[in-house]
Amino acid sequence: MRRGFALLSVLLTAFGLILLGACGGGQPAAQTGPTPAAVPSEPTTAVTVGSATDQSATSAALAIPCAELVPADELQRMIGVTPDSLMDTVMSGWTACNWFYTPPGASQQEAFTVQAYTGEETLVKWCMDTNPANRLAGVTVSSLSDYVQEGYTWVIPEGKLRAVQALQDGRYIFLRFPADTPTLSSESQIADYLTVLFRRLQEKG
Repeated sequence: MRRGFALLSVLLTAFGLILLGACGGGQPAAQTGPTPAAVPSEPTTAVTVGSATDQSATSAALAIPCAELVPADELQRMIGVTPDSLMDTVMSGWTACNWFYTPPGASQQEAFTVQAYTGEETLVKWCMDTNPANRLAGVTVSSLSDYVQEGYTWVIPEGKLRAVQALQDGRYIFLRFPADTPTLSSESQIADYLTVLFRRLQEKG
């Protein structure tokens, strides 16, 4: 019985390595954002910052809740204003955080998006999202390989949003935020923030 489990473990590991190798070496797809590998089975909830509503009822279903992955006070220091609200999607192995805020002097809301993939389909999702065949025309993609195992960043022409894809130790993080965010204006600043996010995922398990 133990020999059978060991063989199954080896086969699953080999499959993961094949997937990782199959999508390596190419430019990523310059998407507006990853599409979930499966339709969420749980509802998306909007939480107003500072309200009596919390996420305790839903956070048990995911590896790390948004309040821990992207704390409101930390985001406030990054964007220079208190976030208005949070919309989070909670699934086992997938956390999606959309913080909405209104920049000083602006009338339109902006969004700061962080998606973290930690489930069994992480590498499959990574391969899908970085498929060169899906690349948007006219988008310059920069590699972040100096900072993470594999990573890419580019500016989405519509809305002047910056997108980031990063893979580290089998975990995949996607970011999308206004390209003019001062605290994330350089690749090294983006890499520093990715380090924080990956560390939180690792500590959570």
